[in-house]
This record gives sequence, C-alpha cells and structure tokens, in this order.
Amino acid sequence: MIPENPLNGRFVFEQKGCISCHAIEGQGGKIGPDLGKKRFYGTFLDLAAIMWNHSPVMLRRMRELDLPFPEFDQKEIMELIAFLYYLRYLDEPGDLYRGKILVKEKGCLNCHSVGGKGKKVGPAFDKLKKFVSPLYMAQALWNHGPGMEKELAKRGLRRPTFSGKEIVDLSAYLRSASKGKNRDKVYMSPGNPRDGRVVFEKKGCEKCHAVDGDESKPGPNLRKLEWNYSVTEIAGLMWNHGSVMRQMMREYNIAWPRLEGKEMADLIAYLYFLKFADEPGNAGSGKKIFTAKGCAQCHGPEGRGGEIGPDLRKAHAVSSSVNLARIMWNHAPIMEELITEKAMKWPELTGQEMRDLYAFLQTIKK
Repeated sequence: MIPENPLNGRFVFEQKGCISCHAIEGQGGKIGPDLGKKRFYGTFLDLAAIMWNHSPVMLRRMRELDLPFPEFDQKEIMELIAFLYYLRYLDEPGDLYRGKILVKEKGCLNCHSVGGKGKKVGPAFDKLKKFVSPLYMAQALWNHGPGMEKELAKRGLRRPTFSGKEIVDLSAYLRSASKGKNRDKVYMSPGNPRDGRVVFEKKGCEKCHAVDGDESKPGPNLRKLEWNYSVTEIAGLMWNHGSVMRQMMREYNIAWPRLEGKEMADLIAYLYFLKFADEPGNAGSGKKIFTAKGCAQCHGPEGRGGEIGPDLRKAHAVSSSVNLARIMWNHAPIMEELITEKAMKWPELTGQEMRDLYAFLQTIKK
C-alpha cells in the first residue's frame, strides 16, 4: 500500500472542505485542530479509526455551521489518509542559532569552510546557498561518506552523528552564513515513495535489507523498524548507520550507493511508508468485536443483514481495507441518526479492531 504521491491528498483535503475547519501549519480554518501540529502515528486503518471516532463530533459541528458532509471514493480516502500520515514526515524550519552551535560541535569547520571561515580540506559549504532543502546537504553528506571517513581516520577525528532536527538546523545556518549566490534557488521534493521503491532495488539495498518476512538477510528487516521520524531525521539515521553499513558492504564486495537528483528523498519516502500498510487482523477477534460494538444489532448475526442494515456478506466493504474505510465514513451520517434514535453508543474503534473486523468480514463474504 504505497501511494503514488502523498501530497495529492492535499488537493482532496482542500476540495472536500476539510481546510475550512482544519489548518495545516496555520494555513486554513480554526474551528478544528491544526493537523500540521498534530502527529498521526500508525497504519492506514489506525488513521481511518481516528477519523471514524471523530465523525460524530464533526457531524454535529458541521450541522451547526450548515456545512456539507464530505464523502469520498476509494482513491480520495486513500490519498487523504496518506497525506495525513505524511504530515509528520515533513520538516519544521531550521534554527539558525542552533545550527551555528552545531557547526562547532560537529567539527564541520575542521575540514570545510563557509563564509570565509574554516579549513579547505573538504569542499566549501558556500555552494549550499542555493539549495533550499536540507535533503541536498544530507544527500551530499551521504555521497561524501566513504571519502570523509578515510580523511577523519587519517586526522584522528570522530565521525559526527545526527539526531532530531540537527540536519535541518545545520542546513539553515550554512545557507545563511554562505557567501554563495542565491539567485537560482534549487528545491527538492519531499519524495515519491513509489519512485523510492525503484531506488531501493536499483541501488542494491535489498541485497542486505528485507522489507517483508525474509529474515535471512544480513542487515535489519526494514519493515520491522520504526519510521516515526521526519525526512531529515531518517536521513540522519541512515548517516549514523553508514560506518557499520560500509564495513558490511566491504565484506560482501558491494559498492557504496551514490544517490543523485531526488533519489534520497524518494528512498526515504519509501522507507517511511513501509509501516503504512496494515498487518492481517484476527477474524475470530473481529467476530467478537462485531457483536460487542453493536454491529450485529443493525446488520444481523454475522452480518447476514437485519431490519435496518444491509447484508454485509454481499457488501463492497469487504473488497479492500481502503473500501471498508470509505464505506464506513460515507455511512457515518445515516448511522449517527439511527444510533441516536435507538439511544445507542457510537462504536469507537482502534486500528487493531478495524483490522480484526476487516479480517472477519473477509470470512463471511459471498
């Protein structure tokens, strides 16, 4: 479940009117929370569950404001949820003051110069002036890694490591301190995860790292790692791992993978979305949840249909987890009315409960 371009969800967010109530980093409405300041963790169904649990409050507020309820098709809900998942991946602005401190702490000027200060062992940082994205610095650092490692060892210097916002802060300071020209700014896109999958294969990453259930490879299984970080934090993790990786690559006679253009952005976007797809749920647990959450009261025992709800064995909801999320969301206004009439409680769900419910629905479909 890898989206073609997670930023497409921004168009859905705007076209469906979400932006009327919710801002993204201050841009948009103020009725609901600013979604750019929240961090959504989990899989597709984890985020779908958050939306589902939020729908009764949202429905009431939209009625008060006389706003239409947004319905989605499969493509739209996939793109919207992928966009919300992507928000925590995007970087915050860098801190110039912190970056200035980091240049000294990391020992950058022992080999490099910027704004006329520092040494000329390595390339000057002044050319970074035109590169707006910190990913350019991260990619240059990655490509420079083997040569830098040799030079540091020769001079008895420690290899720097990075965490948190350090790469963003460093990049912000180096751009401000640089004497380079800034007329033609160069941006790098946040990355396309589908293109990143191609980079992953082309650069030979799969020789050492699995992204599925294969445990035979020498490097860690990337599907099992946590990727709840911003794009430059992930770039920092890659850099920190570089010396161990280089040693292993020498043992296996594998060349160091250089990254060009927007390959680092694409590769990191791919890694970031490895955890977006849901693991299979438990159908037995899903059957119990179906009864405990009151689904059977309207849809009949085991979803065979009741006086109010349709026969779920024939429903399109079981065709995919994306379609399940879509149908549940679009069904929310009618369901809220029926639940209110029957004085029932809104069935809130966790992501795991959604996975289990989906697994159960798969067992009853015709």
